[in-house]
Amino acid sequence: MRYVVTVGEHINHIFQNGELMLPERIKNGNPKISSAVVLYSVREDTTKEYRKRILSNVREAEERFKSLRIPVVVIEIGEPYRFQERIEEFKRLIIPETIINITGGRRIVGYELLYAAVLVRNENPDVIKSVFYVTEKGDVIEFPVVDPRIQLTPLELQILRIIQDHSRETGRPMNLTELRNRLEFINDSTYSLPFISEYVSRLERKGYVKKEKKGRKRFVVPLI
Repeated sequence: MRYVVTVGEHINHIFQNGELMLPERIKNGNPKISSAVVLYSVREDTTKEYRKRILSNVREAEERFKSLRIPVVVIEIGEPYRFQERIEEFKRLIIPETIINITGGRRIVGYELLYAAVLVRNENPDVIKSVFYVTEKGDVIEFPVVDPRIQLTPLELQILRIIQDHSRETGRPMNLTELRNRLEFINDSTYSLPFISEYVSRLERKGYVKKEKKGRKRFVVPLI
């Protein structure tokens, strides 16, 4: 996996207790991070002291990756408001199983990274592993990498709403058996688990949900 991260005024969003910040579902899979890319951008009108502070954080992030034996590349983003050029640049950084942490640094760079992820995912749904943000409390929030042009079928939309409602009401994700039973009750119809699993996979490919395996059960986590 490749870990792409933006850096600004601190690196608390990258490392916690000596470990790399990751979404829980990815962390549970014991991922192997094969490379890292640190991105930063400093405003031209900033003070020398502020620039030194940013560069110090960038160097610290670089050293922390190296201490974990993760090869790392540092890239300064010049002229970040050239939106289309930056998007094309970021698309080239995204390889299969890329994780993107857009917490730090300038917002425009994070927006461009997210948009680049959407475009890459449209071409190959399996390339983007996760795009996420780390809160001040250290919680990880994953972003849905969804193309607004993609429309859901009526059944896909119904399944998504059932998953969302269950997560909101119970505070936990729904497993496939629960989803099938709920759908059968609502529609007064019969569905096989492979049928339900295929529709969930469609939603996952479109960026609306993620599957998680716990023991023998598969759970569905809504991303929106």
